[in-house]
Amino acid sequence: MSVRPTVLLCDDSRALRMLAAGQLGEAGFDVVGEAGNGREAVSQYQALRPDLVLLDLVMPECDGKKALARILELDPQARVVILSSLGAQSDIEACLRLGARSYLQKPIDPEVMERVLHQVLA
Repeated sequence: MSVRPTVLLCDDSRALRMLAAGQLGEAGFDVVGEAGNGREAVSQYQALRPDLVLLDLVMPECDGKKALARILELDPQARVVILSSLGAQSDIEACLRLGARSYLQKPIDPEVMERVLHQVLA
C-alpha cells in the first residue's frame, strides 16, 4: 500500500497525543487530526473521514462512549479503536458491543498498536 493510512487521535492528554503521533508516524500512519474531547472527536471525524480513529474513553465534554456512538451514527463503517486505562473492562466491552473494532491498553505499546491497527484495516 503506497498511501499511508490516516488516523484521528483523540485523547484529553496532549502528552499522550504527542507520543502516540510519533509512534504512529514511525509505524507508517499519517495523523491527520487530533481531538482533546469527544465533541472535537466527532467534529474532526466529520471533517476528515480518517481511515482509523484512536479514541480515549475518559475525556471532558463528551466521553469516548458517546463520541463512538455519534461517529458510528455518522458512518457505520468507521474504524474506531478504543484507548483505555486499566480497570475499564466493562466500558471496553460496551464499546465493542457498540461497534468499536478493537482496543488498546494505556500505556500504549508501539508494536501492539501497529499490529492492532493493521488488523483493523485488513
